[in-house]
Formats: sequence, structure tokens, C-alpha cells
Amino acid sequence: MRGHGTRIRAVAVALLCAGCVPGEEGASSVAVSVGQEPVNMGPLINSAARDAEPTFTADGRTMYYNCNNRQAEPGADICVSYLVDGEWTAPEIVGPPISTEYFDVEPLLSPDGTQLYVMSNRPGGYGSTDIWVSEKTDDGWGEAKNLGPVINSPDSDHCIYFSGSDWDTAYWTSTRPGGFGGNDIWTAHRVDGEWQDATNLGPAVNSAASEHHSLPSPDGRSLYVTSDREGGHGGEDIYVTEMDASGSWRPLDNLGLAINSESNDRCPAFSPDHTKFYFDSERAGGYGDKDIWWIDYEVVTSNSR
Repeated sequence: MRGHGTRIRAVAVALLCAGCVPGEEGASSVAVSVGQEPVNMGPLINSAARDAEPTFTADGRTMYYNCNNRQAEPGADICVSYLVDGEWTAPEIVGPPISTEYFDVEPLLSPDGTQLYVMSNRPGGYGSTDIWVSEKTDDGWGEAKNLGPVINSPDSDHCIYFSGSDWDTAYWTSTRPGGFGGNDIWTAHRVDGEWQDATNLGPAVNSAASEHHSLPSPDGRSLYVTSDREGGHGGEDIYVTEMDASGSWRPLDNLGLAINSESNDRCPAFSPDHTKFYFDSERAGGYGDKDIWWIDYEVVTSNSR
């Protein structure tokens, strides 16, 4: 752990150089407020491998995320890090039943921190990848349970998020039949504890390209969607759609160069207080494959086009 003086220096450098390339602390001569342009979470959280898809406890002091090739363990796992004295601790792999010998990614914590959702290709599912959930117990995370055949299908289902005070509306990505492209965004509503039939969000949101990872806004009336459709700034960009007065989703709008780059930018997430907008990116200035970055959410809302 770095000392207190080093932390102060690091914060000062960040304030002056939020967009600098790692290791080049003087690369920018223009002072930029942290959060006004994307900020990399640094080399402790990010590595040479894929680091993506953060989710937080309600107090913002515990973060789970998808990490690859950590602790001499090859493959895709879920890591956890803790905010201590203003710094994130070295991430540790969350062991079984969260991380297994299989492909485990896309963690999502429930608001009360008692449920942890993951996408996995572990045995016992309905398709190539399914969404699973574990309940927190006094001894840690309980055995993961499959979300069942409404959310999961014989195809690939992943990237789940929820909206509503009781999380009774689900949005997720699926390659099941009835879509418009490879990955499409689907939704379902829970009534009396049971998930109703899955519905495709339709051609305003989905296309012949890949649309995935649909993050609801705090009021549930916007969705932030990753797409590699033509007309973006890079391979994958983050878009937004808004619900109109009739409850229909408007066509996707690109969030623009304040968030997107010429590289892949994808899979957004909120801080618990919805002031920060996290996403992973392969843009210049990172430490590896995919890195986790953040920007002030007000920048995102003011730069939508």
C-alpha cells in the first residue's frame, strides 16, 4: 500500500493530467478536472489482461468486476477490491461458486448487496452462456442458481441489468431467435414473482449489428447500450435510447467523442450514487486489453446527441 504522501501526489497528478498516458505524468500541459474526461482506474485495478464490468455495494466501498489471468489463474473470473483510505486494494479472485473453472464474467450486485449475478458457461444451464445468481450467506456466497428458461435460452444470454424499485424489469442480451442481429437487447417483467415472456426491444434499439449490455438510467427511462453498428467512432461505442410518452424506445443515439473513442468502448455501469459512469475501453492510455475507466455522469448526459 502506498503511503499518505504518495496518495496526495497521485491525486495532484490526476487533477493536472487526467488524460495522460500511464508513466507520462507531464504529458498534458492543460489542467483538466478529474471526471471531465475519462479517467483510468490505474494499474492496480487494471492489468495487461481484460478488466471490465464493475459493480458496487451501496456504500461504494466494495467493487466486483471481471478480471482475467489474476493470481496466476488463467481465464475469466470475478475479482473483488475494497476502498480503504481512498485507495482500491489489490483485487482478489472471488472463489467458487462465483468464479469457477469455467468462463465467469459480468457481475452485478443487487442494491442491498445480498445477490450477485454472473454470466457463465458452467454446466447445468439452458444454453451456451446463462445468467446465474448467488445469495449472500453468513459463510459467503451461496451456490449459484440459474435464472430459468425465461431469461435463459438454448442460445447465449448475458449482460443482465434491472430497473424498478423491486427490480421487476429485466434487460439483457440474447442471441435467441426472433432478434434482428447477433446480440439483441431483450426485456421481461416480473409479475407476482414470476418472469413473463421475453420481448425483443425492437428495431429502434436492435439492428443487424451487435447490441448488448443495456444499462438503465436511475429513472429507468433511458438505456445505455453498446453497439458495433456503422456510424460510430470505433469498433464498439456506447449509445443511449430514451423512452417516449407512449413507453416506446426511441432510436439509439451515439454518446459522442466525450465518451467514445476510435477503439472499443463498452459495458457501462454506475457508481451507487449515480455520479460516475464507468465503462471499459481499449483506448490509448490504458494498461492492457480492456481497462476500466470512469467519467462524471453529468458529462454523459450533457454530451448525448
